[in-house]
Amino acid sequence: MLTKQDKKVLTTLQDNGRLPIAELAKKIHMSESTCLRRTKSLEERGIIKRYSAILDDEKAGFGVVAFVQVSINQNNEAEFDGFKAAVQAHPLILECYSLSGQYDHLMKVVARNNKELSQFILKTLRGFPEIKDAQTLFVLDQVKHTTCLPVELPE
Repeated sequence: MLTKQDKKVLTTLQDNGRLPIAELAKKIHMSESTCLRRTKSLEERGIIKRYSAILDDEKAGFGVVAFVQVSINQNNEAEFDGFKAAVQAHPLILECYSLSGQYDHLMKVVARNNKELSQFILKTLRGFPEIKDAQTLFVLDQVKHTTCLPVELPE
């Protein structure tokens, strides 16, 4: 269960994870020692998984974003584990989710250009274990993107 103070810490850190404890405490009207104790507790409990920089895809050289829906043969656990390992090892795949519905998985993929994405789809993806069908959806425009969870929603 998250307290009101925990939620303030989380909301503020999601906006700027590099805030020093003194600034964080001042911003959320909390003593530095309490703020540090709460932040450490949130880290130890695994609520704060890690801190990282969020890059702009295009400015970092990745001008193409696509979602790939994939169906796989799931005859046994070893085949499924092989698929998962291949997904986790590939640097162009940023996210992958197991789904219900027509497709088994949804992957978010980035590439520097259309040629690189095409090579990924036609050569690399076909080499993944047990893929039986895939559909690629090209992102035309990013309407909303956030990594912040709405922790301060009323319950």
